[in-house]
Amino acid sequence: MIINADPARPGAGIVETVLHPVRLRIVHALMDRELTARQLIAELSDIPQASLYRHVGRLVDAGVLRVTREERVRGGTQRTYTVVESAVALGPRDFDAASPADHQRYFAAFVGALVAGFEQYLRTAGAAPNRDGVAYQQIPVWVTPAESRELAATITDLLRPLRVRTGGRRRRTTFAMVVHPDPAT
Repeated sequence: MIINADPARPGAGIVETVLHPVRLRIVHALMDRELTARQLIAELSDIPQASLYRHVGRLVDAGVLRVTREERVRGGTQRTYTVVESAVALGPRDFDAASPADHQRYFAAFVGALVAGFEQYLRTAGAAPNRDGVAYQQIPVWVTPAESRELAATITDLLRPLRVRTGGRRRRTTFAMVVHPDPAT
């Protein structure tokens, strides 16, 4: 997940809103799917309910989440939420405009959300990294900047069909990718 950080585009304040660790986890949980607040509470069980509702409200107000459905349930309204992908996408111009300090904050938030999600997985009853296909590795490659961009685009294209397949024994799985030159080379 990458945050929209272009100050010239509407929603420039979105960055600060989304970079909160709890809100980043909520956004990640809602990527490519729709969930109610109750479903979010079940999925992010370590976040207190009142806190989760407050953070969801902030994300809706900022335009990061949108309500896709409202239903009357026991005298109240149950809302279903999803991510507004254009609010969390960083384009090439946005990426170029970000300062080194901005990139450090974005990357720290990215890694923090990744660590939190992995910790939550490990706390899940029955978590078995080998059986579940968990993998984490660093693979050095020798590429030009253009080849690096092409590599990232190719991997992204390979993953695209897997973002919509559901059912059967499929389980939502996080694939994270970081591509950066080693400083010594």
